[in-house]
Amino acid sequence: MNVVEQIYRKNEKRNHVSEDMRSRKPISMKNVLGAKGKKLIIEYKRESPSGFYGPSFSSPEKFGDYVKDYADAFSVLTEPDHFAGNFTDGLSLQKFEKPILMKDFIDREEMIETSYNCGFDAILLIADFLPASRMEELTGYAESMHMDVLAEFHDREIFDRIPQGKNVICGYNRRNLRTLKMEGNEDQVVELMAGHEVKVLESGLDRSNYRRLLKMPFDGYLIGSSVLKEPKFVIEIKKEGSDYDDERNE
Repeated sequence: MNVVEQIYRKNEKRNHVSEDMRSRKPISMKNVLGAKGKKLIIEYKRESPSGFYGPSFSSPEKFGDYVKDYADAFSVLTEPDHFAGNFTDGLSLQKFEKPILMKDFIDREEMIETSYNCGFDAILLIADFLPASRMEELTGYAESMHMDVLAEFHDREIFDRIPQGKNVICGYNRRNLRTLKMEGNEDQVVELMAGHEVKVLESGLDRSNYRRLLKMPFDGYLIGSSVLKEPKFVIEIKKEGSDYDDERNE
């Protein structure tokens, strides 16, 4: 059993948040990412099983203060045992008026309710670990709460598990979560994803590849460790994306 499967097994023992602590209504992440231009989802985490440890920011709020002028949306790792996260880590980010993704290993409605109550606007569903029927059910439940879904896959063989819905963002994760290894096959999934309105590329965007990846037909890019390790990198990424959009629209 790999790390991700272990995390899913522990979900039934996690404490959920039943009190509504939101300070604003949900903001559509899909609408923000679907607007003109390359969009950045900048991620906050304290550590990860893939080897990341020691963020440059002591709290999500300080992280938000730094990246607010460059991020179009936020992502927050809320899983406690392997990422040192907390369901309430998104509360302080609401003040920036940008959509916030709860990055967790969601497999039940109680976790979606907790996400809503803690100020998040979108949730992650991982198709590699959830059957198609469950993806559909949880997507529908999120929609009933006016929340969007980043429906992610890595294995191309299970792409058909990604639901089509008005609240669905289709994401390709370059990291294989079963092995935790980076297997960037983004060139091979572009055509698969073409039928979805909004498409996101996740994981492993860094100085060695960001110029190439920003030229690909993705609407949004989820970036975590590279910015947390080197905060000023976010300025460079944002400028490169803007320059590419300018060239494309001339």
